[in-house]
Amino acid sequence: MENWDDLKFVLAMMRHGTMSAAARYLNTNVATVSRRLERMALSLDTPLFEKRGQNFVATEAARRLSALAEEVDQKLRAELSSLHAGDFSAPVPLELAAPPAVHAHYLVPRLTALSEHLPHVLLTLTDKVFAQGLGEADIQIRIGRPEGGRLKARKFRDYALRVFHAEDKPLGNEWIGLSHRYPDSDYLTRIHPAAQQMPRYRVEEMPMLYEAVRATGLPGLLPDFMVVEGDGLVQADLPDNGLPDELWITYHETRHGDVTLRAVVDWLCRTST
Repeated sequence: MENWDDLKFVLAMMRHGTMSAAARYLNTNVATVSRRLERMALSLDTPLFEKRGQNFVATEAARRLSALAEEVDQKLRAELSSLHAGDFSAPVPLELAAPPAVHAHYLVPRLTALSEHLPHVLLTLTDKVFAQGLGEADIQIRIGRPEGGRLKARKFRDYALRVFHAEDKPLGNEWIGLSHRYPDSDYLTRIHPAAQQMPRYRVEEMPMLYEAVRATGLPGLLPDFMVVEGDGLVQADLPDNGLPDELWITYHETRHGDVTLRAVVDWLCRTST
């Protein structure tokens, strides 16, 4: 294979799922993505992606090549970081993916402290609700411990989803839920059986749900780390009001020797309580 650069197009398709999304990430156009994938498929004499309806499905060859490209990508990032190990004047960009609630109520309030501790780190925060892999991120905070794959994982913190409502408003049967793209969108009814079958409102992300509960006083199922003293919310007086879960912080195993990445992970875990 002469055109090693084509591997990044396979990896982008695996990460993003469509040619248009891959093209946006690679700062090119769909025609170029299609041409480069076709060139690689011809050179290998095997198909990489099969069109099924509106979607592209990766073949075994594409999955194996993308795994190779992923490892090369992560090793390259680690090597570039190690070139400046100990040189705190050289900026090191890192991308951290996490659910919006973690960003809003944990990471964003601590950005200044992190910058003071590691001033050379240029951090990009990316929303990722569902834990479908690192993607372009260097570090990911995700719900639940990863199973399989080549990821290093550390417990970030325990939490529970609990029903909260306004402290000056009695618990009623109307409520606010997340959109149906979340698997736990209607879990509130498990804890609050008297709640109506359908919510009064649906919103797209957990931070918006938190703000909607505060604004309306209606109950909503929120991570307990989001609710703090003085925000006007109380935990509903319901038996077994809590669905326990865990947040884990992960990164590719090839980055374990990356001094800067490890320093960020250590600081985040150390200050997670």
